[in-house]
Amino acid sequence: MRTKVLICAAALAAASAFTSMAQNVYSLNVVGYINIPLVEGFQLIANQLDFDGTGTNNTPANVLGASLPVNSSVFTWNGATYSESSYVAPKGGGTPAWNNAISLSPGQGAWLSIPKGGLTGSLSASNLTTVGQVNQGTLVNNYVAPAGGFSLVSSMVPIAGGLQTVLMYTPQVKDAVYQWNAPAQAYFASKSFVTPKGGGAAAWSPSEPAIAVGEGFWLDSVAKATWTNVFTVQ
Repeated sequence: MRTKVLICAAALAAASAFTSMAQNVYSLNVVGYINIPLVEGFQLIANQLDFDGTGTNNTPANVLGASLPVNSSVFTWNGATYSESSYVAPKGGGTPAWNNAISLSPGQGAWLSIPKGGLTGSLSASNLTTVGQVNQGTLVNNYVAPAGGFSLVSSMVPIAGGLQTVLMYTPQVKDAVYQWNAPAQAYFASKSFVTPKGGGAAAWSPSEPAIAVGEGFWLDSVAKATWTNVFTVQ
């Protein structure tokens, strides 16, 4: 099994894993956090930590909390339509809250929209911090479109690197990846897995997509695809 070092700050839940006992003792749960730099406008983000280890409570209220500006929104894609949740204040005043408990689970990508002027004062140059357990083992990303087409996805584990060489996605010829340039509010040039003119082994053009921690992206797969991460922290 391929083992990698977690690049976000993480605390092992079982302190005994660090003792000098005669036998190896491994932590069953690893808790960590991820900082995602924020920009006004749209950006593609990902929650790569399971809020409480159950896999069922990764809602905007739990994942995003109360740290974002009022009237921020998050959007997820199910292959056909978007689901939206917004951080809004009740009519007549009161404490802002997320108005829809959509899923923001590891493996998903999501659009985050922050209104113009939202990152001022105490929120200026802020980060979004997500906290939760790191999923381990053989992890199959169920958010990849089952019959091919566009998927808004992310790595299921908080590791940065090449989509194929580090994050273990197996590309098919003519697969394409679209990443968002948040400061420019535009897409980067797409990257496709293609066969060179004249023949030869298929490769990414112009280069393999490099995915950051906390980044969501669009994957356009030509047919049914499986993305499996194998990850342990010990």
